[in-house]
Amino acid sequence: MFSQPWALAAGAAGLLSALFALFAMRGMPFGGLLMWVAPLPILAAGAAFGGRVAGAATGLAAAVVLLGSSLLGMGMYLVMFGLPAALIAITALPPGKGRMVLSTPLALLGLWPTAVLLLVALFVTDLEGAMRSAVEMGVARMGVDMPEAMMDQVARVKAAAAGLWLALLLLGNGLLAQRFVERRGLALAALPPVDDLRLPGWYAPLPLVALVLWTVSDGVLALSALLLLLLPFFLLGVLGVHRRLRNRPGRRAFLTGFYLLMLLFLQLMAPLMVGVGLFDQFRRRPAPPNP
Repeated sequence: MFSQPWALAAGAAGLLSALFALFAMRGMPFGGLLMWVAPLPILAAGAAFGGRVAGAATGLAAAVVLLGSSLLGMGMYLVMFGLPAALIAITALPPGKGRMVLSTPLALLGLWPTAVLLLVALFVTDLEGAMRSAVEMGVARMGVDMPEAMMDQVARVKAAAAGLWLALLLLGNGLLAQRFVERRGLALAALPPVDDLRLPGWYAPLPLVALVLWTVSDGVLALSALLLLLLPFFLLGVLGVHRRLRNRPGRRAFLTGFYLLMLLFLQLMAPLMVGVGLFDQFRRRPAPPNP
């Protein structure tokens, strides 16, 4: 088995991903930075050898993390890095396709954090209280005084902020992995054009369901689920801005200002980007020319 390239790739990716995670869990030098690239080897193995290899690498990495840390450490690795990376690799590379199909992986960027949130809610009876405690702990460590009203607002959107960070983490690692294998001529499939990217038809009603539940209950769980399920539309909106600026003069300067506005006024820019994403999701697209 070890003379097979896919087996070597799975072993190398699994061990490297586990090493990155264990550096962080054991407080080793640069562990805080290496932790954020833990999905990169899994995604690179999947981009070069397929989703099954990414799944095998994830299984090996989970076993190594269990041996090197604890059952809780393995669970955190699988939830944050291993399982979402493997699922993205599996769904992005359907057999027999020359290009990646990214509709389901894009949906996973909203579905996976939502599923984790619901799983946590099963074991944590007072979810809003737990989020507030986490915010208070973070504020105390930073030594910053925050008004009670602002602390309540931050606690209500903390889960959505964590989901956004996880989505951006997976997205960034996925793009780096694809570029890495493309430069070495190992990529199984190419990235699709940005114009063709949209969410599956079954995904669109899910935020609407969460909106109805939030309207009825006004609970932090429903609000967090709503915000998490809107993350793919937010990313579609950002891609839509890039697409509209393609081959335009002053593109770099405009994008610099755009991301500066995103950084300073995210509470205003995020709904706008969600609106752009919804428009791009449902707009009519011209049919391809008949050969």
